[in-house]
Amino acid sequence: MDSYRQNKKKPRSYARNEVESRPTETEDASLEYSEEAASQPSSAVKIKDKHRFWIGFTALITIGLAFFTHTSTGRVDDVKSNGIGKGMEAGIRLAASDDSANLMARDFEIEMKTNGKTKTSRMLIWDFAAEDGDVVTIKVDGNILQSNIGIMNKPVAIDVPIPSVVEIVGIKDGGGGITYGVKFPGAVKNSAYFNAAPVNSSNAYKLTGQ
Repeated sequence: MDSYRQNKKKPRSYARNEVESRPTETEDASLEYSEEAASQPSSAVKIKDKHRFWIGFTALITIGLAFFTHTSTGRVDDVKSNGIGKGMEAGIRLAASDDSANLMARDFEIEMKTNGKTKTSRMLIWDFAAEDGDVVTIKVDGNILQSNIGIMNKPVAIDVPIPSVVEIVGIKDGGGGITYGVKFPGAVKNSAYFNAAPVNSSNAYKLTGQ
């Protein structure tokens, strides 16, 4: 009888082992979450890639704006000898003020590309120094084409006939002398011309066909 009671009180070892080997609900959930997380890309990597994309996109926009808004500059000493800037683009700035330019008034003869068909060409005119209120009048073959043009740093386009003699007449000096640049995109040589036009005097540009 005593032996039966002892055996009854003693727990069965196989029941304990069965309980211990069974995973709990918490362990099941942890394992499932780990497997799911491993199968998905990390959110931190996604954020980092997105950040890199916007940095690159912003850099491209900045470079593009810098390219399209860039104003070229040069030195007035490069053109003092003959007033010609080889390869210089329209709108280039050469001096901070008109009085520092110290250019001589000159006349030019410019050969234009016509190919037997072109009868007109554009002339671009601008102030290559300070925008100080200089005013000029444009004549073609002695006749006024446009009068009282305020020249600015941004080039103004004017259509002129080929062949012809274009005169730029100084009308108003905003201070330090009337200085300007002109360029004819249809010319044989890719050059800009820099000049000075005292009030009531003019510079002549003789345009000839090729």
